[in-house]
Amino acid sequence: MVRERARPCPRGRPRAGGAPGVEVRPSGDDEFDRWLDVVAAGFAHPDTRGVSSHEEFPRDVIARAVRDLAAAAGVMRYVALLDGVIVGGAGLRMAEGVAQFTGAATAPDHRRRGVQTALLSTRLADAAAAGCDIAVVTTQPGSTSQQNAQRRGFDLLYTRAVLLKQP
Repeated sequence: MVRERARPCPRGRPRAGGAPGVEVRPSGDDEFDRWLDVVAAGFAHPDTRGVSSHEEFPRDVIARAVRDLAAAAGVMRYVALLDGVIVGGAGLRMAEGVAQFTGAATAPDHRRRGVQTALLSTRLADAAAAGCDIAVVTTQPGSTSQQNAQRRGFDLLYTRAVLLKQP
């Protein structure tokens, strides 16, 4: 089960920011491998707080999926740095006034330092600056990601079941 959340994009001068010491910026092509590595590592080692995911995938499968998503038309990549080291990454796709937040993850050793809040804040500011009216994000119910999204003003749009056929 996943939860889709939405919120209006801020008007006026949007606030970027996040935790002190965390810098978020668009990721250059020369950083793609480091971006991919941190995002895949974050997804391969789910956060243990909140409701845990019932799914597990090998890191190489996650890396392929993240690589494919990043190659999709219009997806901008972001990196989060702590002391100059890439510790988180995320994506943003904007179309027809909708900002879709994609694939955010933090390296396990750097969680609980405001990395996800900074990634959310920066992408919200960029979406608002680009003229988006609404932002959407998908989270695991009861997860830290859900809590972070709610703190940044996202409200539940709908819940959907993800059904898997067992082999």
